[in-house]
Amino acid sequence: MKTFLRRISILELLRTQRAFLATEEILTFLVNEGYLDDELPHKTLMRMVQRDLIFLLGEEDEEGIPDNEFGLERIKGEGRSIKWRLDPYNDLTYDFEKMPQNMAIAFAMTQKHLSDLLPRNTHKELSRLFSAAEMRLSHSGRGLSPKDFSRFKDSIEFYQRGQSLQAAQFDMTHLDTIYRAIIQRKQIGFEYRGKRYRVNPLGVAILLPKLYLIAIKNGDSNEIASCRRFLIHKIDSVWLETSSLVLPEGFSMDEYLKAGNMDVYIDANDEAVHQLELKVLPGNDRLIEDLTESPISMDQIIEPLSDGGAMLRAGVRRTIQLRNWLLSVASVSEVLASPEIRRDVLNFLKRSVSQYNTH
Repeated sequence: MKTFLRRISILELLRTQRAFLATEEILTFLVNEGYLDDELPHKTLMRMVQRDLIFLLGEEDEEGIPDNEFGLERIKGEGRSIKWRLDPYNDLTYDFEKMPQNMAIAFAMTQKHLSDLLPRNTHKELSRLFSAAEMRLSHSGRGLSPKDFSRFKDSIEFYQRGQSLQAAQFDMTHLDTIYRAIIQRKQIGFEYRGKRYRVNPLGVAILLPKLYLIAIKNGDSNEIASCRRFLIHKIDSVWLETSSLVLPEGFSMDEYLKAGNMDVYIDANDEAVHQLELKVLPGNDRLIEDLTESPISMDQIIEPLSDGGAMLRAGVRRTIQLRNWLLSVASVSEVLASPEIRRDVLNFLKRSVSQYNTH
């Protein structure tokens, strides 16, 4: 995606210029816009830009002439340099008729579901493709009407399961700055709940309806255990620092999230795995079916009981998320183990009942 956006940016730059631009000028533009890391050696950056330009020229035919669908022109500059521009009379760029239908659908779905989360520069670069995708779908052909594709796009929605909450409002410029820091591998500083922080931004976690910045404070140990999360909508101001980003070795946002690091523990001193034993009462085949299809852990086992119920066993952690789920099925199940998890549920139920017994 990063390479794709960089090449789109090159085309957009050349589109706005009548004069030829040297490869060096294109490189400077890409660095300033955050599409290239200025900490890489200049020769490496130059090779990347040269490869991008050769790619945009297209494949060569038997006579060595590139197909050049974008109308890219090149001339010899000073010394060994090459200068580039787009043919001002070429009108083939982003020709919607050449866009495959599956690509048009992908762009249409991206625009619908991710527009609010894309960096502003990225959205700007893609806006022409979004328009081309809409145009392509409105001239679909092959027996499919524009209404067919519109119906398909409208038939896929994201929805927050359970009691839905309205998304907190956040400043898109703050998210832009975070994205730019990640791309350029820079630290950021920000004001958050009355305090000032300087951090290494590792990524953004989208946990509907909220967005979180995952980061390590400058000066903390550079390991995953030092990661902290910050609600992006509570950031008052944010800026790029000059210092380079430092990542924990082998860090992966996907693995970080799958490891349950965004869960909230009932006891901050107990992050151990507990063996849950949950007895599901007879007559709840639908719940058993749901749990079979969507296990609560990788090692989950469900065994049928003679009375028509079932026994679920799984390794879990004592989190608020687990407790809330157990409470949601408390009327048709009973936690038999571990003692700690059973106590978590029982104590919460007692406190809840006491609130209603006082009136």
